[in-house]
Amino acid sequence: MRPLFICTAALLLGPSLHAADPARISLNGVWKFAADYQDWGERYQWFDPSYRDGVWDQVNVPHVWSLDPRFPAYVGAGWYRLRFNTPSSAAGNHVRLAFDAVFSRARVWLNGKLLGDHDGGYTPFEFDIGPLLLQDQPNLLVVRADNRWNEDTIPGAHPGPDPHMQVKAWWDDGGIVRDVQLIVSAPVYIANQKIEAEPDLQAGTAVLRARFWVRNTLDRDVTTAVKPEVWLDGKPLSLNLPPVRATVKASSVAELIWSAKLDPSQVRLWGLDTPVLYELRTAVEGGSSATATFGIRRFEVSGTRLLLNGQPLRLGGANRVPSHAEWGQNDPPEGVAKDLSLMKEAGLVLARMSHYPLSRAAIEWGNRNGMLFVEEAIGPTQPSLQDRNRRMYREMIERDWNSPSIVAWSIGNEFNSETPEGVKYVQQMRDFVRSLDPTRLITFATNRVTVQVPPEQEGSYYVDFVSMNTYSDPEGNGRHMDIMHQRYPNKPLVVSEFGMRVNFVDDETEREEWFRKMVEEIRKRPFVSGASVWTFNDYRSRYVGTSPNGYREWGLVGPAREVRGSYHVLRHEFSGYRILEAQMKSGAVIVRVAARDDFPVYPPAQAELRIRMLDGQGRLLDTRASTIRPLAAGETQELRIPAAPGASGFRGEIRRGEFRTITFGTVRP
Repeated sequence: MRPLFICTAALLLGPSLHAADPARISLNGVWKFAADYQDWGERYQWFDPSYRDGVWDQVNVPHVWSLDPRFPAYVGAGWYRLRFNTPSSAAGNHVRLAFDAVFSRARVWLNGKLLGDHDGGYTPFEFDIGPLLLQDQPNLLVVRADNRWNEDTIPGAHPGPDPHMQVKAWWDDGGIVRDVQLIVSAPVYIANQKIEAEPDLQAGTAVLRARFWVRNTLDRDVTTAVKPEVWLDGKPLSLNLPPVRATVKASSVAELIWSAKLDPSQVRLWGLDTPVLYELRTAVEGGSSATATFGIRRFEVSGTRLLLNGQPLRLGGANRVPSHAEWGQNDPPEGVAKDLSLMKEAGLVLARMSHYPLSRAAIEWGNRNGMLFVEEAIGPTQPSLQDRNRRMYREMIERDWNSPSIVAWSIGNEFNSETPEGVKYVQQMRDFVRSLDPTRLITFATNRVTVQVPPEQEGSYYVDFVSMNTYSDPEGNGRHMDIMHQRYPNKPLVVSEFGMRVNFVDDETEREEWFRKMVEEIRKRPFVSGASVWTFNDYRSRYVGTSPNGYREWGLVGPAREVRGSYHVLRHEFSGYRILEAQMKSGAVIVRVAARDDFPVYPPAQAELRIRMLDGQGRLLDTRASTIRPLAAGETQELRIPAAPGASGFRGEIRRGEFRTITFGTVRP
């Protein structure tokens, strides 16, 4: 196993080592840009420092050129040029140039020298650049991005209804779509670290196992010590463990192992309602330190059930396509927070969110706020793409393997999993992913529900739980669930895609009723552990049948995140609670609440009942709250909240942490 993907240009030979945190210097901001309509850039050496770019356009990186009014729907190569000064901190240190994502293929030059290429538009990559940096004049960084696609690219096209027509189900947001930065570290630094946290749910303890990849960029061997510390709530835990000592050979990477046991007083489990995050702060003697966040939780399979920290769960979710009229694939933190907050409040908390790696912002939000993600890369099965496919999975997994919100890896979507080639792909990719991360479950999304083959001749037989995409009426989807359960009676079933398109009905009320019926079908089937709507949001697409506005209108919210009626239906149905009684009498608001025991089923957790007292005109008089104790599935609790003087009605809501889950209307005597 190796650290995150590194394209090596050269190694910096520093005269000495010193301890320091890596400095991260953003290169976001104003760059020069030109669309290469004739594909002339390399022929005329647009990467050369002597090339004059005075007439080029200016853009702000991160930049999605398909959203730029100057380059609408452009498919081809686009060139970026930036001049920057070498940071003073680079002297005697190691310098890397890091890209969070370039869609979808990148070629990078520094001061006219080719650093290398990267294929795949969603995962990070970096280059060593120290010896190429100029000290007495600005450096020139040039990036050629290319978003053209065909059957041999990642992401790729596939034949449509006409075998001569290629289609693609998402938009090609070309450009340097996410952050660019310089990382300045000591010549000896931690290239990556992996933390595995295994709780003992009976004893209340936990075992931490960490692996560190220490990179020595010097031309001589270095003997060093790695000292990890575990922090919680801004303070280090008392572990009293010695550092790990090792000799790292010249120009190489050494893998070190460390472990620790936490006693019950030091263990707080990460969960949907308790997203507790720890930090592993690792100091390298004479080198650069590193920090990684992680959570302590167990996500596992038991028969037909999925369990989080030993508690069975059955949860709703939604597929979210990073598509927005303002930022497209950029996925800025403020946009992610708005989207995922809407999803969390609607109980859309367990899903394979996209067909490709999630943004850092989405994963970090899920870590901090409690969501469960099944992460997937593109997953093309054709042999010609397997090397690139595996590299992208490696980049995704090595970036995200410390994230508690990632509970499983999906190795593909809707391929011919009933063929010998498809079964072989599942087995090989499953084994490859497990070699990188044996701690998480593995699945893939199949649409081969009606294929008549023995179970062992379809790929779902070889993964931990079945994920099924189904598009029929609710009763037909129910029959599909039954077929998959009969085929795999000892595996949990997750409906990874289901939905009704907005422009397939005359009115949103029809769609609302469709979702109500669909939830009824899910509730009849206790073997269904998850059900994920396609999709949370409308998304731009080149797929056949895209609406005239340029979007595929499957969303619970529209392109600008305008909330539709079906969102409110699912927010009520997926809340996890039922309101059995809510009335005002004898000077109090009496609410009887029950934890659902059919679908969804959440792990028990404390919640809050909040009541807004209203006068006869519906005006707010006061807001009062009471605690809902952790309720097991089917358990009820009655709460009595004294009414405010003059109150004749109320509005109530249940909150799980910072998020509303269910509301109920004004009640008057």
